[in-house]
Amino acid sequence: MLRAHPLMVLVHSPFLGPSAWGWVARELEQRGRPAVVPSLRADEPYRPWRDVWDTVDAVSAQVTARVVLVGHSAAGSLLPAIAQAAAARVAAIAFVDAFLPPPRGTTQLVPAEFAEKLSALASGDVLPPWSTWFGEEAMRDLVPDGARRARVEHDMPRLPLSVLDTELPVPEGWDRRPCAYVLLSTEPYASSAAAARARGWPAAEVHGGKHLDLVRRPATVATALVDVQRAMLAAA
Repeated sequence: MLRAHPLMVLVHSPFLGPSAWGWVARELEQRGRPAVVPSLRADEPYRPWRDVWDTVDAVSAQVTARVVLVGHSAAGSLLPAIAQAAAARVAAIAFVDAFLPPPRGTTQLVPAEFAEKLSALASGDVLPPWSTWFGEEAMRDLVPDGARRARVEHDMPRLPLSVLDTELPVPEGWDRRPCAYVLLSTEPYASSAAAARARGWPAAEVHGGKHLDLVRRPATVATALVDVQRAMLAAA
């Protein structure tokens, strides 16, 4: 028996951890919207990112329902390849505060101009945890709740510097299925949200939002996801 609603596969940024989506997943489940948060944290020895969508495909293969892929931040770069791996089940794709991949070719986890700045933060060949990139006060502003902040910070990996140069495939046609955009923070993602709207995609904006509102205001983010999912599937 098929689920009444598609399964939302909430894909976390490789620079964060699965706990970042945990509160939104619970909000969605409480509203009768099934959701799962697969872990993309690499095991040792380090696994190249070209394999991460297999993890998501394995999770979605456990259900017979349609799948809506939802990617936050740098996870947006992974969604086209994930969609190809689970093409028969992926009904739609939603980007949350993420840069949009190109129509085809390759892309990187972060744009080149940001990768250059991040390289300067590396210690040897290892990037520091994401929470340290902007200073301690910035993280407190993003997640005021101390317990939630500690949990998310504990989940952040220390990735090799080489991930910034990893080229991720972007299969042609990934955007032929319904897509949507949820904007949490204005910079640097406002231009991506504008590009999504220009393509006629459903879009939602969390007013006064911040990049980690999926931790800070999960109920608000869950509402935005339900709204754009409804719009995407209606268009389909």
